Amino acid sequence: MKKIVYCGQFHDLTGYGIAARSYLKALDTYLTTVTDVELKIYSTVIQENPNLEEEYRQLIDKYIFKSQEELDTYLINNDYACIWHTPTPLPLFADSRFRTSPGLKNSLSKIINASSSNYHLVVWETTDICDEWKETLKYFKPDGIITACEWNREVFQKYNDNVAVIPHPIENKYANCHAAPLSIPFSVDDKFCILTMSQWTHRKGFDKIISAFLMEFENNSDAALIVKTYASPTHPSTEHIVNEIQAAKAQTDNPKVQANIALITQFLNNSNIKWLFDVSDVYATATRGEGFGLTLFESVLNSKPVVAPYIGGHIDYLSKDYTYFVDGMLDCCITNDQVYSQNSLWFETNISSLRKQLRAAYNDWKNGNLAEKGVKANEYLHSLDNFKLESVGKNLVDFVDHAPHKSINAELLLRDNLADKLSYLKDAHKDETLYILNCGPSLNEYDFDYLKEFLNDKTVFSIKQAYNFFPEITDYHFYNCSNLPVEKNYKRLKQHYAYETHRPVVVASSNYDLGARWSPIQKNDIFFKIPIRTEINNEFVTVTKKFEDYLIDKNLTRPCGPGIMYETVFYMAVHLGFKEIVCIGWDLRQEDANEDNYEHFYGTNDNVVNKGDVLDWEIETTRDASKELYYWLQEKNIDIKVASSSAVYEKIERIRI
Repeated sequence: MKKIVYCGQFHDLTGYGIAARSYLKALDTYLTTVTDVELKIYSTVIQENPNLEEEYRQLIDKYIFKSQEELDTYLINNDYACIWHTPTPLPLFADSRFRTSPGLKNSLSKIINASSSNYHLVVWETTDICDEWKETLKYFKPDGIITACEWNREVFQKYNDNVAVIPHPIENKYANCHAAPLSIPFSVDDKFCILTMSQWTHRKGFDKIISAFLMEFENNSDAALIVKTYASPTHPSTEHIVNEIQAAKAQTDNPKVQANIALITQFLNNSNIKWLFDVSDVYATATRGEGFGLTLFESVLNSKPVVAPYIGGHIDYLSKDYTYFVDGMLDCCITNDQVYSQNSLWFETNISSLRKQLRAAYNDWKNGNLAEKGVKANEYLHSLDNFKLESVGKNLVDFVDHAPHKSINAELLLRDNLADKLSYLKDAHKDETLYILNCGPSLNEYDFDYLKEFLNDKTVFSIKQAYNFFPEITDYHFYNCSNLPVEKNYKRLKQHYAYETHRPVVVASSNYDLGARWSPIQKNDIFFKIPIRTEINNEFVTVTKKFEDYLIDKNLTRPCGPGIMYETVFYMAVHLGFKEIVCIGWDLRQEDANEDNYEHFYGTNDNVVNKGDVLDWEIETTRDASKELYYWLQEKNIDIKVASSSAVYEKIERIRI
């Protein structure tokens, strides 16, 4: 049985919501023909559609998780593929900002991370995605990307080798609607009516479509433009939109000409939109970029011919014989919208070409040929098998793979408290040999390529920044809130460790609550709270030598070392069941160390966040405590060795590997 959890904005008004419902209908259509696929859905609700059609409500209810218990069972079994259909960065913050359906906890990020494989369904509007989207793809590491058009295939293949084009399915939600007229300031019965419809943003090219209409039809009282739009962050009110239309009029030769332009900014129901399609003769847009173009798609489904740029996601379903394609050029994205980088390109419509094509459509209307073009465009779309509901559903199911593989990370994610996580890990490496790569200068005594080859088939703990040099062989990574590096390749998703090439089990610790010292998106699987050193009455474990008191089996509270090795690393080694511990880079040799001159294999801590302080007695005390540590481990039949220069207790065996 192939299990799929589809995460989307199923209840929303937005384009993502419309698309999610159409894909869900495609999946439902296909699933009626097979018995070996199980589908569940999870909905993130951002801008709920209060007038959602009953058909969709029933469809959503058919597949949505009904209870937290049902969702938790899916997560624990970890045998499903996840399709997440949202703007790429949304899972980073959706659970903290938005709600889900009743009876469920916000779980979008967890569903993605706990899946046996995850696939991102997404579209984009320019030749390259922005930094935030690139970094989020690295963060979630989808096994594949599903996009809606060939234009987007080229974009996403830069970031994932496994890209499928699966378009929005043919579904005319207005077909059975009764048209409900709207009040507009002129009669449409005797006019050539142009419809343009979308949210008012610079990308949508309203500036050019309005300018072209005003210039081309200033002497045609029988031409009209209906603008159905709504506010956006850049144009938050109708007044802002009207001002932009007036600015376009002011730039024409005859700004005082009374043009037939109807502006509709309120939300409309399907019956109203059905009427707009019915009274319009052509749909026109000067869009600068479309990942698919739902309003163009719906226009063709309603047998309306289209005037549109010849580049974009919409060309996959528009016939060149029945479409008025507009010339232009790809140019840099110049916009206040920070989502679009100036280094990516979008389409700038040639207004002269747009005027020419609008005039051609007008002439065809005059000659009685325009409506036939709309019918032919509709027939062409319906001839495309890959746009049909069942085909879209089948292609979605066939593309995703859910071969179960329960990573330790996924298992830990599904355990909500520290005790359960640690119980799961108990003796996970019973009687194995552990190699610890620490940050002392002696790590440089080995050629790093040699270490990678030698340790490739062995269990490795990497401490702090040692991970950055040995990511591919690290099984467990330990870091705390001092001496944190900065990932220079990340401009928007600030992280100290990004785990791009390999995802180890991550054990984090801090004197402060989880996330107080690093970003909420910083990955970790286990978090230990460490006491603040000024609040423990000098009872450092290296001073008291009470190692037994802090065995993880006995006490989840961690001691204050000082130092990560005594606080978490050695205790985790014991808890995991290792019989032998080999340390490389555990030096404790430096005298008179302080926070400015403390030496590491990578140099000093000049470029770190929260530079760690060094107590004047710390090196000597932690070095001396290695004696009691040695005997404590011996009592547990655990051998400890050092494989590089070190000042630890003399009876700890020195070896070379």
